[in-house]
Amino acid sequence: MIREELLQDLKALAGVPLFCVVIALAFVLGKVSLASQVIVGLALAYALTFFIRTFYFRLRPDREKYHNYFEKINASSFPSMHAMRASVFATLLILYFNSTLLTALFIVCALGVAVSRVMTRRHYTTDVIVGLILGVLLAFLSVWLVARFIS
Repeated sequence: MIREELLQDLKALAGVPLFCVVIALAFVLGKVSLASQVIVGLALAYALTFFIRTFYFRLRPDREKYHNYFEKINASSFPSMHAMRASVFATLLILYFNSTLLTALFIVCALGVAVSRVMTRRHYTTDVIVGLILGVLLAFLSVWLVARFIS
């Protein structure tokens, strides 16, 4: 029981509600650039995941059933959206705070999300590894896009 609760808590670190809280807090504190980077990073993660899953379908380890396009996208395992979101989030915060201690904390949190997805049999190891890598790349892309077009 404790293990399942811990895995759910880890999964929440890549949840949209946390993104929304950070975005709102960043706007309130006048950190418009950070808020914009998080919004762009999240949007890119969803767009890329939908694109990949449209053309490459891989059943989840727990074999989720589907009946339409959107259910099929959700039933696909590759890449891990949770790992990608966690990686985008962690990378953006690492770049913003530039602190060794916080960098270690954010990396541990992102890896915790990835491990929890494998342990709950929602993804294969390769799904989360690719999700983590794509998340880092998307974070850097979002920083560039915001600097180039929004700031």
